[in-house]
Amino acid sequence: MNRFVEAVDTGNYSLIEPYLGEELRDQFTEDYFNQVRAFILENYGKPLAFEPVSNSTSGDLVRYEYTVRCERGSFPVLLAYKNGQLVGIALGVKARLNPAGMLLTMLGSLLSLGVLYLWRRKLEVADFILGAGIALGLGIILPFYSLITVGLSRITGVLLSSLLIALTVEGSKYYFSRKRDGFSLGLGFGVGKYVFLAIGTFVATNFILKLPVSFSGGLAYAFLSALIFTAFHGLTAMLYSAGRVEYLPIFTIFQFISLSLMALGRPGVAMLTAGAGLVLAAYLGVRRNGIP
Repeated sequence: MNRFVEAVDTGNYSLIEPYLGEELRDQFTEDYFNQVRAFILENYGKPLAFEPVSNSTSGDLVRYEYTVRCERGSFPVLLAYKNGQLVGIALGVKARLNPAGMLLTMLGSLLSLGVLYLWRRKLEVADFILGAGIALGLGIILPFYSLITVGLSRITGVLLSSLLIALTVEGSKYYFSRKRDGFSLGLGFGVGKYVFLAIGTFVATNFILKLPVSFSGGLAYAFLSALIFTAFHGLTAMLYSAGRVEYLPIFTIFQFISLSLMALGRPGVAMLTAGAGLVLAAYLGVRRNGIP
């Protein structure tokens, strides 16, 4: 346990790796450890000390329970040993209630909406509402795509789920933008995703399900993602409503790459990719096709 606390403090995975049983080592990888460590530091701060709470034996399984004290709170840790090998680690950690990321996400989306509205001076309310409704509907459906990736490697799962999400989002925008004001529909989609869905998720998880969700990780990227993608959805749907189906695979690829990079922990490159897609959509819409 002393090595575990030290590893969380220093980020040195090699301090605990020798103690992990073979099966646990395959699950509690260095990448997973780094995610757990980042979560602990973000929500509890630097670990200070630990103290034993209890221990119990069941057959050849021995359990030790500890409490880890940190700068901003404490959490329980359960270690399970079998035949002298560490076979299980359970952490009773929770995210702090922190709406900062949600508020910045909303700000980024609304800022994008405001700037594009001032540029085009046009917004069809019915199509805007339809776009927001589509985003809310997909917000219920898309999480189930993760079930398709069960049993796959992390990278393969990320690529597959990102591809399916990109195909679904861009395909939905193209289908519903036909014979409508795609600009308004796309902006509604962005606002629905980054404002209405963000509020709904925050309220449902924190106050209905009583599962505090932290939005404090990557605040700058949360803001930039909402800012860029709200504009991206508006401009690409504007092209789709003009009948430019040939652009559908291009922007699907941009979104697929950006989603994959974000999921793989490369948010900076993901934002650059999404920004490039946004610039291309603006160029194709205004310069090449003369869309006012």
